[in-house]
This record gives sequence, structure tokens and C-alpha cells, in this order.
Amino acid sequence: QPVILDDKPFPLKRYYILYAGIGGILFYAMLFSYFAQAERQALYSQYISNLLEKANSFYRDVDRDVLQEHNASFDNMSFSDLTLKRDFRTKVEALIKTDFTFAKVKVFNQAGLVLYDHKDQSNEGAMYDAVAGEGFQTALAGGTFSKLEEDGGKKFMEVYLPTHNAGSSKIEGVLEIYEDVTRFEQIVFDALKDALIVPTLIFMTFNILLLVLVIKADGVISANTKLLIRVRQQMEKYISRSATEAIYSAVTEEKELFRGEMQDIVIFFSDIRGFTSYSENEKPAVVVENLNRLFELQAEIIHKHQGVIDKFVGDEIMAVFPKDGAEHAVQAGLEIQQAITKSELVSFDVGVGVHFGEALLGSIGTPERRDYTVIGNIVNT
Repeated sequence: QPVILDDKPFPLKRYYILYAGIGGILFYAMLFSYFAQAERQALYSQYISNLLEKANSFYRDVDRDVLQEHNASFDNMSFSDLTLKRDFRTKVEALIKTDFTFAKVKVFNQAGLVLYDHKDQSNEGAMYDAVAGEGFQTALAGGTFSKLEEDGGKKFMEVYLPTHNAGSSKIEGVLEIYEDVTRFEQIVFDALKDALIVPTLIFMTFNILLLVLVIKADGVISANTKLLIRVRQQMEKYISRSATEAIYSAVTEEKELFRGEMQDIVIFFSDIRGFTSYSENEKPAVVVENLNRLFELQAEIIHKHQGVIDKFVGDEIMAVFPKDGAEHAVQAGLEIQQAITKSELVSFDVGVGVHFGEALLGSIGTPERRDYTVIGNIVNT
């Protein structure tokens, strides 16, 4: 099977842009997303921690300024006491304005009674309809529950917080907060912008410099590949195609170069009649010109019929055809004779011989200079 020689240079620049360029951008985007998520999570955790401190401070202020004055608590707060109800609501709203900026605030006692509803005052004194929900029960057990929701393009954080008395672990009630946290995204972006601007500049600078080196290396590779292709094409004019393929296979597959192999092949010979006497009486330059013209005509036909020229010997051509190529060899010989007869550029006759049999394909010569050829009885007879 013929060896397929790739004449295209390695596309280093294209691979770099595809894998390092686009891949690098995707990697950096994923890294930015990861950092954004981590920063957002850290910000939310800090936010919940601050809310918990404010919730405890909230209860202490309400207890000190309102509940103690009325000898009341979250558990026994009476809504029939209009003064207590008024003072409680006034204090809570004052704390919301000064310490909180929430979209919604609700205050419950342990039993789930609504003590304060920021949005709907008519709910106060009634039981909370979600008292069995995960958020309320988590806060009642001393934990913190938070859930991020989106409404109208804005992000809201719903948080349930336990409230404690000063110096006590007893849970006095539950505080539900519903706050617009859309601003957090801008905070996250600003934080990442400040943290990543220098690494981003370094990353971009490094990639630009690397791209410049890759472009230069790609140019060198392309130039050297083109040079090697031209060298190989010129070498194929002086050595057979089979020798070129043998060298390629030996180098790429790390095989022994030109190891002899016995094969059934078809040998093709052509000889220009009377050329020896003609060359003795003609100028060398004219002889070479006519000889090359005859060789070119024959070589084109041989190649068309799947033959491989092994060597040129004087005015003779020796070519090799596959073992199933006897018919092709005969057809090539007939076509050569017909072409020479019809040609107006040459006036010679060519004799053709075709032989089939087993021969050794391998190299002969010295370690410094070898020739890849066919050896055997079918060549000599």
C-alpha cells in the first residue's frame, strides 16, 4: 500500500488559537464564575451573620424600651392593650428605619402569633399561616434559614432568624426579613473587579506574548516544511518513489531501513533502439535533451498505469509494477510505442520487455551510499 506523504505544515497557530486562545478564555470565564460564586456565598454568609446580630439587638431594644415598661413579653403580649400595641409598633418601625432597610419584616412569638407585620397590620394578633414551614421551624430550633428569590428582575432574600434575650440562649421569638439584595451583585462585581484586574492584565499580556511567539514559530515551521517538501520533490527526481516511501516508513515506524523482502513483482524494461550510436555522433547537450524528452514521455505513461520507475540506466528505463499489474505493464509498453510513433518531437524506436516473478526488494551499497532496487533472476534474464 502506497505511503501517503502529508505536504501540509503542522497548523500550530490554528491549534493555539483554538485550544489555548478560546480554551483559555473559557477557562478564565469559568474561573471568574467560580470566584463570583465564592464571593457571593461569602457575602451572603456575612450578611446572615450581621442579620443575626441585628435580630438579637432588635429584641433587646424592644424588650428594654417597650416590653419591660408594660411588664410584657413576646409570649404574653396582649393585643387588647392598645397602648402596648401602639408603643410596640412605633418602636419596631423606628428600629426598622434606623437599623434596617427591609422590604418586609414580621415578628412572631414562639407559638407563631404575629406580633408585627410591616406590610399588613391586620395580620397582627393572628397565627402565622406558615408556622409549620421549614423557615419558621428552623429559626425556632435556633438555626438560620435563608432563601433567595427573584421577582420582577430583582433578587430578594427571605430570612428567618431566632431572637434571644441578652445573656440567654432562650429563643424569645422569630424574626422574618424579606430584603432586596440586588445590590449584592454589584458589590460582588466591584469586589471581583478590584481583585482580578491585575491577574487579568497579566493573563492577557502573557497570552499576547505567547501568541506572538506561536506566530513566529508557526512561520518557521511552515517555511521549513515547505523547504523539506521542495527537497523531497527534488529528491524524487533522482531516486525512485519506492525508495522515498521506504525512507518515510523506516523513519516514522522506526523500522530497519531498506531491509530486503522477497516479493512477486512485474519488471518493466524499455530501451531506445540505436541510441548508443546516435549519442556517439551528436553533441552531448542535444543527446541529453532528446534523452530527457523520451524519458519524460515514457515516465508519464508508466505512472499512469501504476508503475514505479526504479532507475534510469543509460537510455534504458527499469520500472516495477505490483504482482497483479502485468496487464498494466503491457498496456504501458504498447502505449509508449504508440506515443513515440505519433510524436513529432522524437524519431526513435523503443523496445519494451515485461517479466513476472519473485525478486528481492532492498538496498545495496555501502553504509554511506545505498541504492534501493530490485535484485533477482527476473531482472537479469
